[in-house]
Amino acid sequence: MKHFVFYLFFLLSLNLCAQNSILSDKESITKIEFGLDSIYNFQFNQVDEIYEHLDEKYPDHPLPPLFNAIIIYWQHFPVTPNSPYHRIYMENITQAISDADLLLDEDPKNPELLFMSLMARLLVMQYYADNDESSKVIPYVRKAYKLAKKGFALDHKIQDFQFITGLYNYYREAYPEKHPVYKPMAYFFPEGNKELGIKQLENNWHHGIFLDAESLSFLVYISLNYEGNYKKSARYTKELHKLYPNNPLFLSYRIRSLLLQKKYNKALPFIQELETNQASNDFFKTMSLIYRGIYEEKKNKNFIAAEVFYQKAIDLSDSYKPFINSRISYAYFGLARICKNKDRKKATSYRKKAMDLSSSAHLNFD
Repeated sequence: MKHFVFYLFFLLSLNLCAQNSILSDKESITKIEFGLDSIYNFQFNQVDEIYEHLDEKYPDHPLPPLFNAIIIYWQHFPVTPNSPYHRIYMENITQAISDADLLLDEDPKNPELLFMSLMARLLVMQYYADNDESSKVIPYVRKAYKLAKKGFALDHKIQDFQFITGLYNYYREAYPEKHPVYKPMAYFFPEGNKELGIKQLENNWHHGIFLDAESLSFLVYISLNYEGNYKKSARYTKELHKLYPNNPLFLSYRIRSLLLQKKYNKALPFIQELETNQASNDFFKTMSLIYRGIYEEKKNKNFIAAEVFYQKAIDLSDSYKPFINSRISYAYFGLARICKNKDRKKATSYRKKAMDLSSSAHLNFD
């Protein structure tokens, strides 16, 4: 699912917690809501204080390490095996799993703990999947599925449950269609419904309490990677960027959608914004170089400048591989186009490299 899965289930668990257990106190709920909005918007000044409040009030609960994992993930995005924050990030997740499972031994039907245990495992699964270590996901799948089945049966009256059911309904059908190798495995899971899944996600975007932004984030991903609907994706990314204008990842989504629609003039101010974003690290600098390259190539027809931007992006991306691979494919697609008429052999090589790195070959900006 890339960079969203882990905290989505965390937020759902908060909705359940608010009704069922320790987080029914208004002070904690208010702090958490403020903290999560601040994290999304890359405003980290007060989030450590919120974590310390939770850790002091609920020292043996999985909530504090999960909240801290969210802070680490976004403040140092992207956290990869090469990141100096890899160890502390994984330690927080492991601690959350341990805390949740220990409490579940005493209260096996507690909905809060079921979801936190599920979320922590999904966080680990997402981390390994994002970094091309899929074999390490397998030990977590069975337990996560068992927890998810229990979760579906808890309470269908909660609005934010539309997010969970929407994701399941869509991906149960769409994922095996895109990746046929998984079709035999899909037979072991109940059937979904893609159209219903989209409606549920859109409904939760408009009416959800905790998961509105997460529903919108997944609608962006689905519309681009599975539906290839650039116009719809642009509408979603516009809303996401409006909600969290300081988030450079959401800003990069906005730029990508505009470039895919060939709206180069509209994209340029956002590219310039990403280039000067105070929160940018080398990951986002890489993205800004790629988008500047696409702009120079497609709008200005300045192929020499575009080639320089693409190559700089590739050179800067090494420390983020394989997490950044699909995005680096954009640069290789661009180099292949530039070389097409002057060096067909090199163009073919670039194109093959792009296809090898890409997770969705239609996202090539041709």
